[in-house]
Amino acid sequence: MLRLHFTTADLQRIRWVPNPEPLMETVFSLQLLQQPQAYSEPFARWSAQVRAAIGRRESLLFDLAGPEDGAVLELLMAPTGATSLREGLAVVQSRPAARTISDLASARSMRPGLPKWVVDVHHRQPEATHQLARLLDAYHRLAIAPTWPYVERAVRSAFDSTTAAPGAVLSNLHPLISWEFPVLTVPCHIPHDVDLHLEGRGLLLVPAFFLRTPTARLDNHDEQAPVELYFPIRQNHALLPGDDSRISPGLTRLLGRTRAAVLETLTVVRSTTELATRVDISAATASHHLNALRAGGLITTTREHGTARHSLTHLGQRLLNATRAPVRVGGL
Repeated sequence: MLRLHFTTADLQRIRWVPNPEPLMETVFSLQLLQQPQAYSEPFARWSAQVRAAIGRRESLLFDLAGPEDGAVLELLMAPTGATSLREGLAVVQSRPAARTISDLASARSMRPGLPKWVVDVHHRQPEATHQLARLLDAYHRLAIAPTWPYVERAVRSAFDSTTAAPGAVLSNLHPLISWEFPVLTVPCHIPHDVDLHLEGRGLLLVPAFFLRTPTARLDNHDEQAPVELYFPIRQNHALLPGDDSRISPGLTRLLGRTRAAVLETLTVVRSTTELATRVDISAATASHHLNALRAGGLITTTREHGTARHSLTHLGQRLLNATRAPVRVGGL
């Protein structure tokens, strides 16, 4: 574990990255696709579609992020402030050469068998950097761009919680991160515990959509740079659009497209807000369809800590089972 020691002044030096960055999320998604979490909610449909559509050429990108937690190239991980993939790559390529070499040393310590083309990217070999840009662009258009409005919405929802006091924010980042003043304890990927006193260095909090395990990063080139703490946004924010191809034509004819999508989405217990985001409708429209389905005995609603949560009844599940056609997974 990494134990970060704060003073009262250090608490006032906490900063947030308020918006998701296309390059960082793209690389995190490559790691997620190699992990078991990719095949559970809320990523199961997304990962199945991407896996089915990705080509042999784009599969080279898995060299950028191994399945083990923390095995992401730091060269492509640090926040850049960029709002597009191309801009993010341009910032990376403009960094001092000494920093990219430090990042390479860190990458090799985690993954000694780093492929040559990835090593060449760190050394800024033109052929390797052009290949990286081409592959990332193709993969991003396939896997990330269609989901981007949902990614932005989810990360900004996590950012909204920062109106709380610094201590309250640190206490609610993630179940694997613990806070008891003056120490924040986070997972790290070295074989022994480390104590680090911030002493004015600062902490940068980075909420991430496709990341599944918190990870801390210390700048390999600048020992006074803020510590970067990447953490997955909470599950109730991590929603992706529903896939209408999974809704059977029979169910659509019976209920209508939107109501059928609502019923399909409730194979997992969801709040009204989660459901509305998943189906891409307003909360008022979601409530209208939920009322109709509840009146028909297809769903049930309970209240949990003041939040209405909806799920299928036995009748609703039987209706889904009776109307579902074989599922064919296609491209995004």
